[in-house]
Amino acid sequence: MFFKLFKNTFLGIDIGTTAIKIVELSKKARGISMTSYGILEKYGHLERVNDAVQTPNLKLLEDSTALLITELLKKSKIQTKEALIGLPNFLGFTTTIKMPNMSSRDLSKAIKYQAEQYIPMPLKETTLDWQVLEEGPELKILLIAVPTEHIKRYMKTAELAKLNLLSLELESTAISRLIGMKEKGSVLIIDIGGRMTSISVLNEGKLRYTSDLEIGGGDFTRVMANGLAINPLRAEQLKKTYGLNLNFERGINLSNLLQPLLESIFREAEKAINTYYLNEKMKVEKVILIGGGANLIGFSDLCAQRLSLPVAIGDPFSWGMIDFQAEITPIIRELAPILTPACAIGLKGLL
Repeated sequence: MFFKLFKNTFLGIDIGTTAIKIVELSKKARGISMTSYGILEKYGHLERVNDAVQTPNLKLLEDSTALLITELLKKSKIQTKEALIGLPNFLGFTTTIKMPNMSSRDLSKAIKYQAEQYIPMPLKETTLDWQVLEEGPELKILLIAVPTEHIKRYMKTAELAKLNLLSLELESTAISRLIGMKEKGSVLIIDIGGRMTSISVLNEGKLRYTSDLEIGGGDFTRVMANGLAINPLRAEQLKKTYGLNLNFERGINLSNLLQPLLESIFREAEKAINTYYLNEKMKVEKVILIGGGANLIGFSDLCAQRLSLPVAIGDPFSWGMIDFQAEITPIIRELAPILTPACAIGLKGLL
């Protein structure tokens, strides 16, 4: 649930699989500004598979995550405690349903009554949310379900970090809302994190499709390290410096080395595009890349070639939505796709 307060500074917190990102957004006379940010990334997962913040098989640990958030807030010199937190897509279940047109009050009762036939988990253990996608004689509704256990873990984490938790929202819905402020057509979003890739389709700022793939930037690094017989941390450095343009004297090309992983992402993206067309009779017009994987040199060009669509990098700063401090200008293009989810989450408090 979200309670709008009459404040002008909020935190957007993105707790991923291997990193935590926080942005402090403030409403100024000239618009919205990012007054501070923080990124805490764990690299132990490159060598130890269970050294992650959370995964589909590894639950969020409230105590340790709260300590990481507290340390990140301290180092970022963030003072406000008003927080909005995103839930990773793999924690939730989404589906589109149709209902007769009715009042909001009746709709709330009807959805709770009907949800059991759509949700693949016990309803008493689930927290429901929904969003009206289209109105008419029938309502098209995005139904969202998250196990209440996960909701409680996030609430406990916020409490331990001494945050005033205002909202928990599925990241894909927040990101769709943000990108929909710029893109009114049908857009495919590819969000590559440390251990997961989320693929979504939005139209007019509303989520229409989402899926997850257990492949992320950490998998790229581990394949590099094994294929080149080098330390994972060294492989991570090479990946960030050269990306898919990396070549070796023995004829090894990084693009070829990562081809099976990249192909899995593209196949999942094609599945999303085709499913969306079959369900909505609309074509995806553009691809937007976010997450740390969006900075992989050469990936956007390969994506455009493979999917035959224009590709852009998620960047609410260059889109004119959010101002930033002048001193981070040299690195803002690199930061933008990494901070886009946290910005999308926090921006809800200022809209």
